[in-house]
Amino acid sequence: MRSRYFFVVLFFFMTRAGGYAQDSRSHYKDPAFIDSVLLHHNAFRSALHLPSLVWSGDLASDALVWATKLARIDKGQHDPNVRGKEGENIWWGSTGAFSSGDMVDFWGSEREQFAYGVFPDCRTSSSAVVGHYTQIIWKNTQAVGCALVSNGKMDYLVCRYSAPGNIMGEKPY
Repeated sequence: MRSRYFFVVLFFFMTRAGGYAQDSRSHYKDPAFIDSVLLHHNAFRSALHLPSLVWSGDLASDALVWATKLARIDKGQHDPNVRGKEGENIWWGSTGAFSSGDMVDFWGSEREQFAYGVFPDCRTSSSAVVGHYTQIIWKNTQAVGCALVSNGKMDYLVCRYSAPGNIMGEKPY
């Protein structure tokens, strides 16, 4: 009986230790999370008089799969299998230190280095990064879906976009 109790307790702690899938900060269906993500994305689009993005549960589900993987491997990297199918922005930082709005605003802050022109030559210098911002404001993008997953050390936000943006040789809007 004691050994059974030990294994039950051990199983409980082992499943919680890798809690990226169980963690209370796994979000993709939470209405407050969705509202915040849309509000922050659409603020950047509204400033340019672009149509608002709508939420896509399918894109959020896709984002959840990748965000869960990133939390498990504890590494930020783009999904190599998404290129051309969906747009993607990723963000990671200390667990609980940033709101989802802060995360989206981090991408949007790239507008300071943005210079209207043909992608990828729409930046103020060759070292400037603007691809996250341009994905947010891409004229043909209509929908976004995001997932936020934590592994206890880091939060990983993945947003997927349809239609994908950042098309070489095209202007963002």
